[in-house]
Amino acid sequence: MLYKLSLVKSGDRFIERIFHESMKDLGKFYGITWTTNTPKIVFLKDRKSIDLLRAKKTEPWLVGWADDRMRIVFVLDKKELERYSSHTYSKDYYHSLIKHELSHLFYKILSAGKQGPVWLSEGVAIYTSGQNKLKIKPSKFKNFLSFYNRGGSGVYEESGFVVEILVKRFGKNKLLKLIKSLEDVSNEKQFNKLFQKIYKFQISYKSISLQGSW
Repeated sequence: MLYKLSLVKSGDRFIERIFHESMKDLGKFYGITWTTNTPKIVFLKDRKSIDLLRAKKTEPWLVGWADDRMRIVFVLDKKELERYSSHTYSKDYYHSLIKHELSHLFYKILSAGKQGPVWLSEGVAIYTSGQNKLKIKPSKFKNFLSFYNRGGSGVYEESGFVVEILVKRFGKNKLLKLIKSLEDVSNEKQFNKLFQKIYKFQISYKSISLQGSW
């Protein structure tokens, strides 16, 4: 496949503000000062472009992703969001979308390239991007643990609120320690053991609900 990319010469102040504010906020959260070889953002014009880059037919909910090896964030252009996706455009939504994908890049730096549970990596990105404010709080937890090796639209329902509970109940440092320790984790059993070592309880729907007083 051959592609053409062009540099956006006339700056979009809205996007520039999102980028700089997000980099500052995420750097503070993760404890990472990122000043050289900073991420690039590539805006895609339609669903066909997304499908070509992902090398498959994608679902309408997929509008962005991050490539940590190239340090590039791909997002559907804000002008085409409603036409080529199932999402409704708003400035808050688009701000959180870009920040979400940038958060994945910080996460991979901290974890030495390891993802760990999908629910954790997505949950951290949701929490740090402020997307919980745009979501409906679940009445109870019942599906996030099923997203360990696989993704899908369902992973976004609960995972951000799980991370929010972990940060508010136990502090940010334990979460960062968990992410840093993923380097030595290769399966779900090892992750569950690591989680219990750090948080002193077994990860389950019931235990998370109790910690969050759900």
